[in-house]
Amino acid sequence: MMVYVASDYPLPTSAWDETRPCFYVEELSDRDKSVRGQFSKPCIYFVGSHEGCGCGFQYGQYEGLEEDLEQLAAARESRRRLSEFLAVALQHQPEVELFACWDGDQSATPDYRGRMRPSDLLRDRTHFREKELLLVSGDPA
Repeated sequence: MMVYVASDYPLPTSAWDETRPCFYVEELSDRDKSVRGQFSKPCIYFVGSHEGCGCGFQYGQYEGLEEDLEQLAAARESRRRLSEFLAVALQHQPEVELFACWDGDQSATPDYRGRMRPSDLLRDRTHFREKELLLVSGDPA
């Protein structure tokens, strides 16, 4: 899973650290440039979880599947950090955009569109759908 965030303004980045895996934010790489077409905003970033990609933001999407407690805690922490990152980004603009897809689908037409608040990542939304484009704002979704 690949997760991208677009903003009207530059956002802080942080490098992936294999020795201390956690949430991080990177400028787009050349291979990810095709995702630009999903967004109306100019500043676009790849956001990664503790797993090094967006897969670590996913949990609880398959009913009846027992999840490893350590992995679940790490996924919740990655989601908490993503939620905080989005909330900070919204301090300077009314909304940001988020696109989630499998690697290779960066330029695919979104199958799902919606709205959310950063806090939804901590409650209602435990996973992103494939090819999902979301408008993220501080207003009720």
